[in-house]
Amino acid sequence: MKLYVSDMHIGSGNQKDDFVYDEKFIELLEKYENQITELFIVGDFLELMHVKDKKILCETVQECMDLFDLEILNKIYNAHTALFERLKKFSSKVRIRYIAGNHDYHVLFSEKIREKVFSMTGCEEVLPFYYDEDWEIFVIHGNQFDAVNRLSYDGKNNIIPTFGEYMAKFMSSNFDIKMSKILPDELISDYDNIRPLLDVFVWLDYINERYCLNYNLKEEWISEFINLINARQTRNWLKINFPKYYRFTDFFVNKFGGMKLGESLVRMVMYFREFKKSDMYLKAAKKLLENDFLIPRKNLVGYSNSDISLSNDKVKGLIMGHCHRPSYNQINCGKIKKFYANTGAWKHVVMRNKGVNDNEFIKRSTVSYLIIDEYNKNLHAKLSVEEFY
Repeated sequence: MKLYVSDMHIGSGNQKDDFVYDEKFIELLEKYENQITELFIVGDFLELMHVKDKKILCETVQECMDLFDLEILNKIYNAHTALFERLKKFSSKVRIRYIAGNHDYHVLFSEKIREKVFSMTGCEEVLPFYYDEDWEIFVIHGNQFDAVNRLSYDGKNNIIPTFGEYMAKFMSSNFDIKMSKILPDELISDYDNIRPLLDVFVWLDYINERYCLNYNLKEEWISEFINLINARQTRNWLKINFPKYYRFTDFFVNKFGGMKLGESLVRMVMYFREFKKSDMYLKAAKKLLENDFLIPRKNLVGYSNSDISLSNDKVKGLIMGHCHRPSYNQINCGKIKKFYANTGAWKHVVMRNKGVNDNEFIKRSTVSYLIIDEYNKNLHAKLSVEEFY
């Protein structure tokens, strides 16, 4: 029996750390300690993206590693000591495989970070992805299929951070600081977990009205987002990844047409991103499982220097995380049944209360994990999802 979890985003105990499921995770480990042989952490276990570097936007991943302060890992450990102590005890019986995501890819690039994570968790290996030869299951975080959240090369063969990382760090160091002076900590956490992301505009209006603020949060957010697009590192990322649409960003840079046009452009970009994300991982999984299993090198920058190519009959299942939406799908490939599973997340989501009051927001927490057992050479999977408000 094997256990798969992902996207816990365990932080340092500051206002950005919304992991409050320490006891639930400990209970899960204790429940299956004598039943499972392997634990797979399918990425984004630690929240290392929201770390405040000396420089907000790095030119390269190597620069990010050079500026990384190891003290953040001590803070994460101290904020969740009981969890890590139990995980280390768990590792004495069960093998832990740590697969890097886009919020903790740092463990792949820095030996110092990796060794520190090993001492915190009891884990002895960090992997970019994993192919289970015995059970014919391929495990990968999934950000490799998301253009906004995968690493890329510049023209000098340097690896550069993702737009998702640029946005998280820039907005955290600019808009979030301004917002934290006005709103309580719990609302800062809610703001980070609005789904779909497009509803951030409605939420900001909702907060303005609810707290009678004499401050236009939405206008400030759009203004800072435009500043982000104007940043040299962001424009370099856009030029590399979207050369055909690079000049389109001049509308943002020049604030052409004023704030209203800026808002319209942001809404359009966010809408198409969310629309595509809704089923992009299932589509990618079907393509891989129904045809030859091939992930090209361009998707794997920072994770592999070559394509991943496996024979079609050597992969029964594909497991990912990243999108925070737990799911289990059987895929018919001729006479053979395969599966795609997403491990979901241990996070809360802030969403509009549709059907009751579209302008009101509610908070929903989700804890999910996947268990797979082998019985007579057949794989039996169980996706457990616990939701509470």
